[in-house]
Amino acid sequence: MSQGKINDSNQHAVKHGGAGAVKRIQEGKPLIGLAAEVEREVMADLATAGREELVIEAATRLHTCMRLYWGAVQTAADAGDLEGLDRYCKRFGWLATSALRAWREVREEARAAGTDKALDYEAILAAQRERSGDD
Repeated sequence: MSQGKINDSNQHAVKHGGAGAVKRIQEGKPLIGLAAEVEREVMADLATAGREELVIEAATRLHTCMRLYWGAVQTAADAGDLEGLDRYCKRFGWLATSALRAWREVREEARAAGTDKALDYEAILAAQRERSGDD
């Protein structure tokens, strides 16, 4: 790879490739360059680790970014930087919503697999009432 390019004839930046990948998806074109490499990695991870692990990874990363942006929100608020506060709050809000949706998906995956460790409080209380003879 050369400086910031996949090769001399390809103008897609190596920085992250996300914007170019989104554009190609919107245009209905296959991914190329760095995006195509990462797509192959994702498909390999899906085949070896499974969908549940990929969902957990996505939820974890979104939650991590959310926490980092929360720090930026606090810093901007402390500094009285209203423009920064507004900008960081918007990003934090998007990340928080996305992370919560991803965690909900993780829980649904666990429920479907029968590995959900969450307590069913209603069932626990009902069982206790049944054992003690209370209704």
